[in-house]
Amino acid sequence: HQYPTGVTLSLQRRLELIAWARERNGWIIEDDYDSQFHYDGLPTACVQGLDNAQRTIYLGTFSKSLYPGLRMGFMVLPPALVAPMSHARSMLDGHTPQLAQLTLARFIEDGHFAAHIRAMRTLYAVRREAMAEALHQHLGGIVTAQLPPGGLQMLCRLAPGWSELETLRQAARVGIQLPGLSRLYANPPAEGGWLLGFSALTPHEIKSAVVRLAQALSPDARNGLAQTAQVD
Repeated sequence: HQYPTGVTLSLQRRLELIAWARERNGWIIEDDYDSQFHYDGLPTACVQGLDNAQRTIYLGTFSKSLYPGLRMGFMVLPPALVAPMSHARSMLDGHTPQLAQLTLARFIEDGHFAAHIRAMRTLYAVRREAMAEALHQHLGGIVTAQLPPGGLQMLCRLAPGWSELETLRQAARVGIQLPGLSRLYANPPAEGGWLLGFSALTPHEIKSAVVRLAQALSPDARNGLAQTAQVD
């Protein structure tokens, strides 16, 4: 899922990308960090699995699916790159402790990892729906939430006339830190909005935070802030 939009490349686009790499003798780096969390329909096959020309370097991590402190990832490489990549890895900081690797391998082999992913996918799907519903109910005139097919964030686009910077300031006044979209643009941003994570909060916490945010962005709150600024 592309960050920050959460969208995925269609099968046709993936095949075109593979053809481009094959024709130009290039490499595709596929950073598939959260594909386990797909909620709508079946996920599209990864580029590496479609690439018969072996021009794809596939990266994965357990930081999202298990916990960040594990500090363990993996690469699926074309045969010609295994030796040089292994050497490069050893030159950085050695290797991940063998005990952690063996423990994770056993966890996967015994089926616990697959069961964990199924449980977390169900949990995150509920939280995704809770955030979408709360945003529509309490902030429907301010933002349009884009329901992601997968991933752990929800893209919210501000309605015309709303300043992203002003909404961030208003939210901060009630203890809510909103990640703005403008910081993610390589060029001047075309539109304002937020990128909201939903995986770490319960549905109750999500609704409570959205209600608090709606109150902070209400006309009364904004007028009160303007009057305070004039007095100061």
